[in-house]
Amino acid sequence: MKSLLILFVTSLFIIPKVEFTNVAAPGAKSTGAVHEKFSNKDSSQLIRFINTSSLKNLPDVIKDLSATLNETIFQKEQLLGKDGFTIYMYVVTCNNAENSAAVKYRVNDTIYHLKLNRFNQVAEDKALAATLIHEIMHCVLLNIYNRAKQQELTAQNSILNFGLNKNDSSIFFNNDFFIQMNNGEAGQHELIYRLFYPQMVSLLKRFASLHKKTSLSNGEAENLMWSGLQQTSAFKKLPDEEKKSTTLSILKAKGIATNEE
Repeated sequence: MKSLLILFVTSLFIIPKVEFTNVAAPGAKSTGAVHEKFSNKDSSQLIRFINTSSLKNLPDVIKDLSATLNETIFQKEQLLGKDGFTIYMYVVTCNNAENSAAVKYRVNDTIYHLKLNRFNQVAEDKALAATLIHEIMHCVLLNIYNRAKQQELTAQNSILNFGLNKNDSSIFFNNDFFIQMNNGEAGQHELIYRLFYPQMVSLLKRFASLHKKTSLSNGEAENLMWSGLQQTSAFKKLPDEEKKSTTLSILKAKGIATNEE
């Protein structure tokens, strides 16, 4: 089996993959001292967050998103196993706004490292929540993938329950889940759309209902959750006008200037 790609980057468009250290990207500007602003390290939580970033809106976004996750399939042992996982968040300065975030994971790591672009400080809370939801889905897939490789029955059953094709019914690891996971970022994005997109939209809508600073117009949750999935086969099949309006909606919520109406 091909070795697992250790870095997956989320952005509005496909960008080059870059290696990162555990705390900051090589060549990134120093962010100075950081202080933990939010942590839900409660062992009863299957998805736990440690925030050391300086993004001022992030603690409140994480708080309401964490509460939202508790009401969904992403807080069930059947999907995430009994231990779940922890996401460590930090901020770096990048040269442009397109690289919203990236999850870094190496084999034998015990937590996922989520790098957030400092440009996120101009994003609306709903766009920041959409970015986090997308990155959490990468962590969910990696969590299932690694547990299944370790022969954990719960993880293997989760994969079977996804209902994906098996190229050879006698070999479990020929399931399309593994084929897509070993296809790097592109394959993971296909899985994220096929397996989780409706739940991601529901998560964002529920987040907006809890988060006092956020409101969503009709169809906006669907638009925002396409962020990072614009190279998937599903997005490419949308009518051109819908693709354009969706992209403009994402850019606006992220605070990225555009001259298009």
